[in-house]
Amino acid sequence: MEQAQAAKHGGERNPETERYLLSLDGGGVRGLSTLYILKALMGQLNNKRQEDNLSSVRPYQIFDLIGGTSTGGLIAIMLGRLQMDVDECISEYKHIMNMVFEEKAGWLPISSMSWLPISWRGRIKARFDSKRLEGAIKEVITRCGASESDLFNDGNPRECRVFVCATARETGGITCLRSYSLLGGNDIHATICDAALATSAATSFFDSVSIGARIFVDGALGANNPVDEVEGEALNIWCPQTGDLKPLVKCFISIGTGNPGTKAIKDSIIRFLSETLVRIATETEYTERKFIARWRRHYDEKCFFRFNVDQGLQEVGLAEYKEEGTIEAATDQYLGHLAQRFRVRDCVQNLGQRDIVDYA
Repeated sequence: MEQAQAAKHGGERNPETERYLLSLDGGGVRGLSTLYILKALMGQLNNKRQEDNLSSVRPYQIFDLIGGTSTGGLIAIMLGRLQMDVDECISEYKHIMNMVFEEKAGWLPISSMSWLPISWRGRIKARFDSKRLEGAIKEVITRCGASESDLFNDGNPRECRVFVCATARETGGITCLRSYSLLGGNDIHATICDAALATSAATSFFDSVSIGARIFVDGALGANNPVDEVEGEALNIWCPQTGDLKPLVKCFISIGTGNPGTKAIKDSIIRFLSETLVRIATETEYTERKFIARWRRHYDEKCFFRFNVDQGLQEVGLAEYKEEGTIEAATDQYLGHLAQRFRVRDCVQNLGQRDIVDYA
């Protein structure tokens, strides 16, 4: 069946040792920027393939591993586990954002200037209806031909492995929910929907998610830029004995959701949450700098690529779904800059070296 799907969508990957990795940041509705960047990459790649009389390919046929956090986790599931192309993913992503962020889930007004997300017991509660998010995700899953009850890791081997980051409420540590098994690892029996909800369950935005006896919130509190987690997962999959991953990596792409600056604190008036959001924004850029320093040779040799809109998205809050035009315009401007055009060109040339059997 998978070979039939591969034939339908452009081909089957040849066995090889070189690995292609994709890391997707969190960032609420700004995840659209991630998808517009991916659309540019995949569009240029498929244009080149058509010039060479080859069929178009989808991200799951290019990447061996896709990992994401929060909104990036949701995108990773759609592209990797549900095997969408980027245009389909953009359409479904917009649908989810519109459904979920259209109305808030009953906050207590405390003044004409602000809203306090607390219950009558004084506990922080969700700003948005978690049931609407669950319903929207289930609609996407069924439209892709899967079942609401399908497991994220159903035991079927897939060339594109997918994981999402979530935070264990019991310990505060990052947990990876996987579409695959690791030797000696503990599998969490989550459905596709469970995994999507767990990685998306941002504190103060949505309710926490229970999977068995475990409780999860989104992974942004510890890995909003999950590039380190992608590296760790790839190491555990392909070289657990040697720990020598770098020689295997042909292309490693990390995509952000735009530098939010300090404006992200406007998504909450509670001091704790404000400080948390500032730390998340800072952590994303700090993680990027540390990772590039470690992978400098791959960066210099055009094997590691980081794309992240630097200007224009500071005013877009995590839940401002009506700012679609602003997100698209800022991303277009970023990609139109000469330096980014060269980086996109180099990245596409690298992706074009992926050896895929074509059935056209």
